[in-house]
Amino acid sequence: MNKQLFDDAIGEAPPSSVDVDAVIARGRRAVRIRQVASPTLAAVAVVGVVLFGVVVVAQSDGDADRFVPAEPSRTTTASPTSESPCAGLTPTAPPQPEKPGVTENRLTAVLTASVSERLPAGATLEANPDAKNRAGSPLGPLETFHWFSKLQESQDACMGGEDEYVSRASVRSPNGVGNVFFLVARAGIESDLVCPEPTESPDQRSCRTETTSNGDVVMMTEMGKGQQSKSFRVDVLRADQTFVLGEASDDALSGKYPGPPDTTRMPLTPQQLKVIALDPALTMYPK
Repeated sequence: MNKQLFDDAIGEAPPSSVDVDAVIARGRRAVRIRQVASPTLAAVAVVGVVLFGVVVVAQSDGDADRFVPAEPSRTTTASPTSESPCAGLTPTAPPQPEKPGVTENRLTAVLTASVSERLPAGATLEANPDAKNRAGSPLGPLETFHWFSKLQESQDACMGGEDEYVSRASVRSPNGVGNVFFLVARAGIESDLVCPEPTESPDQRSCRTETTSNGDVVMMTEMGKGQQSKSFRVDVLRADQTFVLGEASDDALSGKYPGPPDTTRMPLTPQQLKVIALDPALTMYPK
């Protein structure tokens, strides 16, 4: 959906302080994150990769056995003022230095060790039914997968454009079953992470941002409504232009949200998610 289609749908409206373009961009991103987490929910994802000012880029080869460094998009080039839905997606992050297969294995090891160290007593990681690669094959707990598709302009929408590393796991404990989800990607920078207004995110319970001494921007959010399941989420824009998203939920499957919780204890706390997301090893640019 673009702004014109949005206007056509709602008709003439009185002046508003709500930034319609921002609402659309954030909504696209929220939907696409769910699609990446559970690929069975949708076959094609709209690119909508803007999350509070951060653009996750799509500029590398998706074949883990044959890595090609980032290069300019082969889609129609558009200036920042163009009406093209793909305008503004030019990456500013450096090219990925590793082959995707190497990055998958490295991030799997980092996340498995970091998350396992912080689980509640008696909790264990298990494969999550939502965790599948693009072919639909199941993945192990926190097994990282390079989710990639080329950016393509189609009429009023940008299709595809994924270039991110995603992983998920169920967390089983005596209290029930929750889940954790992580996304790591190269980022293009438009602005700092900014908490949305309550009118833009009605399920948001709290949100705050901070900047670390290393220059990493952190946004910590709690989502949930009433007695429904809830989630803790941390978004980090690292100084090295790595974007990290970490989420812990008290439901077994994110695809069932909203719904009742499946555990009485969250798999990870917001502070634990923050520590994991800021781990120097959780980067697109290992030293």
